Amino acid sequence: MIRLKSFYFFVILCVFFSSIVKGENDKAVQFADAEKKIANLARQLTEVRFNDTLLFRINSQLVSEFKSTLNTEGSFDYGFDSIVNVGKVASNNGLLRIFTWNLVKADGTHQQFGFIQYQLKDEKLVLLHQLNDKSDSIDNPGSKILSADNWYGAIYYQLIEITNSRGMGYTLIGWDGNDLYTHKKVIDVLYFDEKEIPKFGAPIFQAEKIQTNRIIFEYSRMVSMLVRWDNEYKMIVMDHLAPNNSIYEGNYKYYGPDLSYDGLKYINDLWEYVPAIDYKKPNKNKYFRQKR
Repeated sequence: MIRLKSFYFFVILCVFFSSIVKGENDKAVQFADAEKKIANLARQLTEVRFNDTLLFRINSQLVSEFKSTLNTEGSFDYGFDSIVNVGKVASNNGLLRIFTWNLVKADGTHQQFGFIQYQLKDEKLVLLHQLNDKSDSIDNPGSKILSADNWYGAIYYQLIEITNSRGMGYTLIGWDGNDLYTHKKVIDVLYFDEKEIPKFGAPIFQAEKIQTNRIIFEYSRMVSMLVRWDNEYKMIVMDHLAPNNSIYEGNYKYYGPDLSYDGLKYINDLWEYVPAIDYKKPNKNKYFRQKR
């Protein structure tokens, strides 16, 4: 009788663990299918030309599919690595990742979209926040604290964890296609308030004792600009921008790198501006997957 009971117990355990494995496999298949749909919709966005109605129809489907997928239990642990037309950055502490992408509208202007997934460390609960780009209506953006629903949009390609007196924060570096004449690079900061609501911007960027909440560079769309955390130099390294002729001072469609570099170094809770650094530009193939 004892042996029979042991056999039944063994069978029950096998059925139990088999159901767990099956559930995990089913969930993996579900996420893989969703990933294919998201990747297909993101690819379609890049193929639309001069048809905003179609562009926003596809984007609405993409937002809906992404939102539904990221709201599904277990999605935070799935990589979504095959989606090539959507930017993804993640924190080293495993608590945060951000997906961003852009639309190129018929008039040549760009609009960004995205989602934040944030895991509460103590509760293991994953929060989802949709990002809504309102950059066209934000006056003096360097002075503003912004929200997910009032976001200065960018496609983020780098995330740097920082610690300050308020706890953990995240510095974000991104690209904005802007319009037919200029592109932008954005250095922003993200943190979560006491209610775990995301906030963008903080007065931690300092140059000559002047503090701003974010830094925005604007330059000619005919050139590229380096803005990147360099782990060897322990700072954010930036091309120095200047007009190609002094008569174009303030007209950013004539701005580009002048072959010198500046930096931002994190000191005492502030990103301190460091002008004219001695910097050897790295091999692009080592640091960049695609041109921004």
